[in-house]
Amino acid sequence: MALSFMRRHRRWPFVVLWLAIAAFIILYIPALRGSDAGSPGEVLADVGGLPITVGEFHRAYLRQRQAYERIYQGRLDPAALRSLGLEQQTLDGLVAQRLVALEARRLGLRVDDETIARRLATSREYQENGRYLGGAEIRRRLELQGVTVEEFEEALRQKILGEKLEALVTDGVNVTPAEAEREFRKRTEQVKLEYVLVDAARFRPAAAVTDEDVKARFQSARETYRIPERRVLSYVLADDTSLAGRVSVTDREIEAYYQGHRDEFKQEEEACASHILVKVKKGEEAKEGHADDEARKIAEGLLAQAKAGQDFAELARKHSEDQGSAAQGGSLGCFARGRMVPEFENAAFSLGPGETSDLVKSPFGYHIIRVTERKEEAVPPLSQVKERIRQALVADRVRALVDDKMRGLADALRRGKSLEEAARAESLAVQKSAPIERGKPVPPLVSPALVARAFELRKAEVAKEPFALPTGYAFIAVDEIQPSRLPELKEVEARVRADLVEEKALAQARELAAQVRARAEKDGLDKAAPALGLVRKETPGLVGRGQPLAELGATASLEEAAYSLPEKTLSDPVRAAGGYAVLRVLEKKPFDPVAYEKEKPSIVSSLKGEKKQQLFQAFLEQARQRYPVERNLPALQRAVTG
Repeated sequence: MALSFMRRHRRWPFVVLWLAIAAFIILYIPALRGSDAGSPGEVLADVGGLPITVGEFHRAYLRQRQAYERIYQGRLDPAALRSLGLEQQTLDGLVAQRLVALEARRLGLRVDDETIARRLATSREYQENGRYLGGAEIRRRLELQGVTVEEFEEALRQKILGEKLEALVTDGVNVTPAEAEREFRKRTEQVKLEYVLVDAARFRPAAAVTDEDVKARFQSARETYRIPERRVLSYVLADDTSLAGRVSVTDREIEAYYQGHRDEFKQEEEACASHILVKVKKGEEAKEGHADDEARKIAEGLLAQAKAGQDFAELARKHSEDQGSAAQGGSLGCFARGRMVPEFENAAFSLGPGETSDLVKSPFGYHIIRVTERKEEAVPPLSQVKERIRQALVADRVRALVDDKMRGLADALRRGKSLEEAARAESLAVQKSAPIERGKPVPPLVSPALVARAFELRKAEVAKEPFALPTGYAFIAVDEIQPSRLPELKEVEARVRADLVEEKALAQARELAAQVRARAEKDGLDKAAPALGLVRKETPGLVGRGQPLAELGATASLEEAAYSLPEKTLSDPVRAAGGYAVLRVLEKKPFDPVAYEKEKPSIVSSLKGEKKQQLFQAFLEQARQRYPVERNLPALQRAVTG
């Protein structure tokens, strides 16, 4: 073991920073331990013979869910949670861990105790203020987390193994000078344009296309209009929309919830206030603010005017240096405790309505605060929150019913029942989709994973797994496979006609754009545009590569024209969003070779990291094809709801 190895080799002391231990355990130990909920040892999935247990999935899922709930600050309702696809994210992460282990084994990679010891001794994440901790302290901290030394070392071993595999796979990744320069240009080059856009839409109504034109185009380019393979699906929805009518909440239940959860509705104490701010410089080089003595003197003068009865809002509009509130007469609205810096908050909550503070010094400068209203902590009456409670209870019950129906369908399909039999047992309807093309989800089957799976199934085959939708789940079977074929004219006539109309409209737009350019050579775009019934416009400011050039959009040809033009030079007509445009560069931030050479190493490093990540992900996708992944769907659902 590595701890024993470290004791034998004292030049490699055993160290772990407390936060590093906590973070490492959170990230890696769940893959080694079970969970207290449900049946932690039950196998949820098997990847090439390596099991994933319900326990480890449950802990990883809850960790991700809690992270999202913190980000959304409690505004993550069940529908939004489902739309994030956390179940699939979590399972994919655990599957990736197993794939790494399997590929490392296949390639003969291993991590010995000496490697673990060296990592512990040399990594900064296991150091605290340059000093090392002893093995006894490490054990104590691990025990507080309920983790043994052996588990910790095994988790670290797996992490290092993944790093070795990634290094082996991505060893040959390089970044060419051309790639580095292209990235630097994308980051730094900018242009400001004036332009005239000729929209093809103005020519479409008058673009005449005959039946003979349509027939000739179809016959010459029939392959262009080939109808791709399509699939018709039978599907069953277990979702909010189909099940909402089966759920109700009584007034008595609403009142019981209100009485049992009054703290949820508590409205915090608030102060409603305005202020006048005189900023203090935060350093000699600061461009805004005043020296402290000067700022205080200015603030004292304003305070005297406020206390003498001058209109506070007018003083704030004229003199406050808080740009965000000055236009509103200094109003900051209402705020609870903990929203402002302590100095400001303490002063505001010590004042009564209509009172004005003395000078208050904060990190921003000197404040004069006037409180306009105070709102005491209170619980609103049931009548004010009744509908909110009703909606929350209904949403919870619908979600529970959706999950219950999904489990029932999954269990029935797993036992070999047909989609129709499974749906009938849950009092749900089997519906039929319109023909679906590969990669093109259609409502209500808006899951890309569902459509991808549909094109893997044979005719009449049922997908036994549920597919997450924004409002619930879908189960599918393939009803019909329509092979790719050449169409008859009547099937694509409208599309052929639209293509011909668009071509004619674009040709006329290009012709008019050429006239604009010819006039602008002599008179400039500002005169040429109105003379031809068009409008000259400008981009709002300097625009970088890869960003839309205002209404012109962001196409490769447009970007090439914009960034290759010398300043003050007119372009030829350039294809843009909706038509053709004539451009002229007003201002340019060009390629800087000196800056490029300076930043080139960091750009190369960044690009290399991105390319390595992409290559390793592609490697894992290939590995996924080598190892069968078997899922236990009922166990998956129990892990999510347990």
